[in-house]
Amino acid sequence: MRIFWVIKAKTLVFCLVACFALLLVVYSLNFAVGEVFSRKPKYVVFLGQELYPKDLDLHKQVERITESINQQPEEARYDNVNKAVIPEVNGFEIDVAACVEAIKGAKRGEVVIPVWREIPPEMKLSDFALFPVYQGNPVKNQVALVINVSWGNEYLEEMLSILESNAVPASFFLVGRWAEENPELVKKIAELGMDFGNHGYSDPHMQDQSPKEIEEEIIKTNKVVEELTAKKVRWFSPPYGEKAEKIYEVAADLGLHTILWSLDTVDWQLPGEEVIIRRIVDNLHNGAIILMHPTEQTPGALKAIIEGAREKNLEFVTVSQLLDPSYWPAKYSALWAGN
Repeated sequence: MRIFWVIKAKTLVFCLVACFALLLVVYSLNFAVGEVFSRKPKYVVFLGQELYPKDLDLHKQVERITESINQQPEEARYDNVNKAVIPEVNGFEIDVAACVEAIKGAKRGEVVIPVWREIPPEMKLSDFALFPVYQGNPVKNQVALVINVSWGNEYLEEMLSILESNAVPASFFLVGRWAEENPELVKKIAELGMDFGNHGYSDPHMQDQSPKEIEEEIIKTNKVVEELTAKKVRWFSPPYGEKAEKIYEVAADLGLHTILWSLDTVDWQLPGEEVIIRRIVDNLHNGAIILMHPTEQTPGALKAIIEGAREKNLEFVTVSQLLDPSYWPAKYSALWAGN
């Protein structure tokens, strides 16, 4: 009798397992058939929106989504106030036809990255080689720190630490003689990924020099900085901010554009940290070039300037980045990154 119940129990368990397995197979087949023959339209993700590749008005949909992204190029132009040049910004345009083709060829649920092109303007910074730059194009919500260095090593170290900890890039315009005497500091600045500029070799008053003497100052400094950093120097800032056509012309002949500034800390006068902070933070603007030096009051002011700029949604970049005409691709890449 016991054997009978054992056999019956085993049979019941076997039947239950078989039924469960059968149900699982049926469910799987049903799901597979549903996936293959589903009438649900196929979609892809484009700039955060779901689009159906077979829609007859797909081209119009893509045009509508992207029309607000397109940007006209900004020409480099003469600044009458400062007798300077404001640099150009390339235009930005989504290639609608190419995007439509990419969407049609995408798999369901796939994120389609827009196809775009940059449109350079006719007038460029290079067309104004004999005019200095005081600021970047105000289209950009960016600012650049220019740090002129010919002394103040102890404060420079602290400034580098602040810049590194806050992930802030800066442009260091070096006096050649100082760079020659402080190769390890120059290399440290380079290792942090900072930008470099030429500030003359012996910190002279170039307005009193001959073009040949100015040329020698610039060439000697370029040689020192480029040998220490392995980076080509593109920018020149005259000592004491002296403005003279012969200075601009010599720099241009050597392939360097002259950089001045729109905001000056005047920190070398040691007016007090709060004065330095207010001079800059209260006057921050798009494209600002901010001049500072390694003084005992500058590190404390630098922290507040960084905080103040970020509160105003301004991004810190190097002079090279500030004057780079390519702006919108990096600006808009966040729209499709990770959609």
